[in-house]
Amino acid sequence: MTVSIKKILVPIDGSETSFKAANYAVNLAKMVAAELIPINIIEDVKQGGAMGLQAKYGNMRIVEAFKNTRKKTAEEWLRKIENAAEKLGVKAKSAILDAEGKNEKKLIIEYARKNGVDLIVIGSKGSSRFRGPWVGGFANSILHQATIPVLVVP
Repeated sequence: MTVSIKKILVPIDGSETSFKAANYAVNLAKMVAAELIPINIIEDVKQGGAMGLQAKYGNMRIVEAFKNTRKKTAEEWLRKIENAAEKLGVKAKSAILDAEGKNEKKLIIEYARKNGVDLIVIGSKGSSRFRGPWVGGFANSILHQATIPVLVVP
């Protein structure tokens, strides 16, 4: 059986570990001539905390401002990876997903399935300035729920 890797997905949360995984994914994509798909997920702010209360009581302007800020930050992170890929001649197509009530882990797995991804490369741990830690449990969930190979980068 021949193994073919044509598309590599790498989730980015802004942490050092996620960028380390992205670097690994870029170099792997170069070696196997694969397309790179760096993604970021904007978490559902309606789930709790101060932002969730704002949404619950109808103050959507502050929620939208938060989401716009998160999107701009995600674009900066993803642009870094696209630039690194471009320097190595790797095709990269970023995506920013909005969780909007969806489980972030399932969203990554669903996106990978719908887009014909052959491999997910993920950092073992991470932390987002906005969300707190994406500890090993996040990567572990992806590893155990995905139906395609997952490479976990420490």
